[in-house]
Amino acid sequence: MRKSILFLFAIVCAAFMAAQEQLPKWEKGYLDIHHINTGRGNCTFLIFPDGTTMMIDAGDFDGDGFNAKYAPMFVPQIFPNNSYTAGSAIINYLIKLLGKDKPEIDYFLLTHFHSDHYGSIQEISGTSDNGYRLTGLTEVGDVIPIRSYVDRDYPNYNFPVDLLSNTKSTGVELPAFTNLLKFLNYQKVHNSMKVEKFEVGSDKQFVLKKEPKSYPNFQVRNIKSNNLLWAGEGKKTISLFTAEELLGKSGKYSENQMSTAVVIKYGNFKYYTGGDNSGLVDQDHEEWYDIETPMAPIVGKVSAMSLNHHSNRDATNRKFLDVLDPKVVIAQSWCTDHPGAEVGQRLLSKNIGTQKRDVFMTYYHDETGFGIGPWFARSLKAKEGHIVIRVYPDGTYKVYVLDARKANLTIQKKFGPYVSE
Repeated sequence: MRKSILFLFAIVCAAFMAAQEQLPKWEKGYLDIHHINTGRGNCTFLIFPDGTTMMIDAGDFDGDGFNAKYAPMFVPQIFPNNSYTAGSAIINYLIKLLGKDKPEIDYFLLTHFHSDHYGSIQEISGTSDNGYRLTGLTEVGDVIPIRSYVDRDYPNYNFPVDLLSNTKSTGVELPAFTNLLKFLNYQKVHNSMKVEKFEVGSDKQFVLKKEPKSYPNFQVRNIKSNNLLWAGEGKKTISLFTAEELLGKSGKYSENQMSTAVVIKYGNFKYYTGGDNSGLVDQDHEEWYDIETPMAPIVGKVSAMSLNHHSNRDATNRKFLDVLDPKVVIAQSWCTDHPGAEVGQRLLSKNIGTQKRDVFMTYYHDETGFGIGPWFARSLKAKEGHIVIRVYPDGTYKVYVLDARKANLTIQKKFGPYVSE
């Protein structure tokens, strides 16, 4: 009897330990892509094969304000819990991942000026000793040094309108944008942060800093920013739309169409991410609004991708999904209208692309199924969590789903290995 009890106890302990399994540490030669779920927008953190680091976006916004304005839609709690802000949750994640010995972000890429990508000024937003408010990007950068910052239009900020002299917003939240400028100026002057404009077509803006010669098969290619798309060779670009088209009759515009996009290659592995770029043409949207269709052949087939605009209904059109043909799809989602019903149907379609897609969402609420039915949820590999892609030197890769409700890097599920084609 005693042996039986001990045996059962051992099984329970083993099951508990397995449930608490932590993400294995990054090793030299790995490419890690962490889609960090704060419940308040996009944040992707990458560790390149030589240890160079990069962050793409760090969003934050007022969840209660959003819920009041857009009810019955709503957003989740802040992850891991409401004692955090989105910025402090990202800081915690990086310290758990990299250790407390002064982690650094070698590159920060801001895709566009929307709060769920860089932060908004809220009543609860603290103020740095350096004079700027703490939200999203600025909160992260106040604690963890950013060595190089890149956005779509530094330093002039004059497309499609002059953001520096405007006193009335036409497309950005001016308090948040002004706060960003304070942050950039302070970090540039006092901490030698390099600040640059995104160079469309370049593969030299985001490079390996530690051992570049050891990984000649690694590359970050800049594909698109503002209204410019790389033409596929040299420094040639294609203009997708004019400022007048973007501003339209109202004189207002959406920052979504300004989003930067990059492709990251490591051997045969290829990954796309492009902020909130759109891909819809209908009775309310003219042809220029479809950025995805001309971008698709420039990007080409990928192994994995982060869906444009959080999987919203105005992106991930059939052409884009068919050409990129990813095996692994990540939706950096945070609202009950993610995904759009049309996007969910495309992702499940057997007539788009050459293979069944494995879809991972950082947040999916059961109420979303009221609009798109139960089939999409049943097909998901993850309905919530931090989604980590780990790429190995031989081109194989795994996907880890980490528990976003815990303040450590606890694995909930793991998938793979996948083979890069």
